[in-house]
Amino acid sequence: MPSAAAAYGPMLTYANDYKEELQRLGPAGFQRVFFQPVLVTLGMAGEINPTASSEGTSVVNLNDGTFACTRLTGRVFPVVKPRNSMRGPISVGRTSENDIAIPEYSVSKRHCIIARIDSEYRLTDMGSTNGTIVDGLPLLPQKPRRLKGGETISLGRLMLVFYFPDGFVRHLQAL
Repeated sequence: MPSAAAAYGPMLTYANDYKEELQRLGPAGFQRVFFQPVLVTLGMAGEINPTASSEGTSVVNLNDGTFACTRLTGRVFPVVKPRNSMRGPISVGRTSENDIAIPEYSVSKRHCIIARIDSEYRLTDMGSTNGTIVDGLPLLPQKPRRLKGGETISLGRLMLVFYFPDGFVRHLQAL
């Protein structure tokens, strides 16, 4: 079964890959190809080492004297269902059974869902162990929150930003 990224456009993984594609296609062409929202990984909760690159492995100080490395920083996850998958909301979690699989232990197996209802996107925590936080406010399990674009979302220790295509273009242009 093709991946969600294959349904979204060319196989790209990191924000810098998308930035190169934006430069090649221009903003209008880019948004014709990449017309779905995305989640862009900022890094882990804690302090990110300022000398770390904008993609790839980053060192994070978890404020208790321990350090973690992540290859998720700068990862882009298109918010789409894989081709030939069952209809319904987009599931986000740690395991490959999800539409968006994020390999980070603090993300629950089935952490949250993102549902498109008419022209709105709504995020719902599915009772995850480490919680879902949107712009600093914890979500109550099973209580959807409308996403307007630009929200910082924490899934466990992982911090991401939800972008609609126009916001994603501005984010890439700022890199």
